[in-house]
Amino acid sequence: MSRWAGPSRALVVVAAAAGLVLTAGALPHTIELRATAAVTPAEAAVVPVRQSALVCPGPETEGVAGVPAVTGGTTSVLATTAAGAALGGIGTSTEPGRLTLTAQSTGSAPAEASARGATLSASLAGPTLAEVRAVGSLAAGVAAVQTWLRRDSDDRGLVATACPTPGAEAWLLAGGGDPTRRERLLVANAGANPVTVDVEVFGGAGRIATVGGTHVVVPPHGRVGLLVDALAPGEPTPAVHVTATGGLVVAVLEDSWIEGAVGRGRDDVGPAAGPSTEAVIPVALSGHSRLRVLVPGADEAVVQTRVLTSGAAQALPADGVVRVPGGTVRDIDLSGLPAGAYAVQVRADRPLVASVLTERRPAGDGPSDLAWLAAPAPIPVLGGSPIPAGTNAALVLAGTGTDWSAVVYLVAPDGTATASSVSGPADSVVALDATGAASLWVRPATGTVRGSVTLELTDPGGTLVSVVPVLASATSTTDLPVRELRR
Repeated sequence: MSRWAGPSRALVVVAAAAGLVLTAGALPHTIELRATAAVTPAEAAVVPVRQSALVCPGPETEGVAGVPAVTGGTTSVLATTAAGAALGGIGTSTEPGRLTLTAQSTGSAPAEASARGATLSASLAGPTLAEVRAVGSLAAGVAAVQTWLRRDSDDRGLVATACPTPGAEAWLLAGGGDPTRRERLLVANAGANPVTVDVEVFGGAGRIATVGGTHVVVPPHGRVGLLVDALAPGEPTPAVHVTATGGLVVAVLEDSWIEGAVGRGRDDVGPAAGPSTEAVIPVALSGHSRLRVLVPGADEAVVQTRVLTSGAAQALPADGVVRVPGGTVRDIDLSGLPAGAYAVQVRADRPLVASVLTERRPAGDGPSDLAWLAAPAPIPVLGGSPIPAGTNAALVLAGTGTDWSAVVYLVAPDGTATASSVSGPADSVVALDATGAASLWVRPATGTVRGSVTLELTDPGGTLVSVVPVLASATSTTDLPVRELRR
């Protein structure tokens, strides 16, 4: 997060040859500024991060106008910092460290920890969000996850979402057009100023002329919920684009589905990695599964899809190469693949965004559950996730482009960290059992590495499932020298 020091008057960055002037609104949140006298561009330095902030969106069904909340479930947040072993060789700030977990709008005191590797937890109720902050020596390597759980009724399901750093844009792909299926868009603003948000919805025929509610103001320390199937009724392949003005937000899209009288489950999808000509989605598939792609630009894209395994890459049973018109969404069936750990690799001649749906359906017509995972960004230095107690957890890592390797740290509830070295040839996956760990951390060594964690609960009513990405954790920041512009 940005850290402003010194006088609040205008500051001019001494940038190489460009004469670039940055304002507080334009400054990236991974850059820190310090006031100084005569400086040169060579003084800019990479230093340990001194503060980090993550935002959890809060209960997904609360606060959507005209839609009753789903009762009977429990929303929880877990926040943690990387174990010391996972930070070997990564510098940290020398300032005293503190991790806090605050539930906004509840009036409760924040949970706090000052020891590295400690895990904080909180329960959330009502239309509120949670903010995770770490400062000083604990600012490097922070991760948080939000869960919702209900085991009974048609609303049963396990919902999990990684809590990200706020951003100005989000691409969210999930949901369907079934009569008893709902997609709730939740936008959270942890900042002190209101933020204006624009919402676009895309479908199989292109950008949708929505019914209304696409230009909204998110209040400070507050949230706004929208029903996507009210904005675009009956769209079978919805994809949502959120852009924020005047601040940064966190957005998630919840998909809940009841087919007739049978609960088909629910899950959140977080933001996909921004438009690119390649998307890689590591995930454990089983049974009914599909890939969703959106080509946001105006030009048609030739989209090639295959799945990576622990050995050779495999072609899809069908639709391995398709044409997707610009501005449209396309679903590709993955159900013909045997159950197992894969990475769905999508390449195109035009930028796209993507996500994967996987379901856990029992034999017959009993209740089931579903999970969405958006294409995650690569992990540059360190990534991690807390693991909810009682879940069966599996880490799937995918390495692309070249031979790759990484070190995985599984942290037990008592804080003990166990390291495992993993590696593979270019375009391959490795799966590790993480059941029983309180958190896991990934340190890429070579190659381009992405990861996800599949969470499952064994239940008499059928397996409950959710998937969260392994998000990159901040470890360093660029300290830019500045000088005061004297008047």
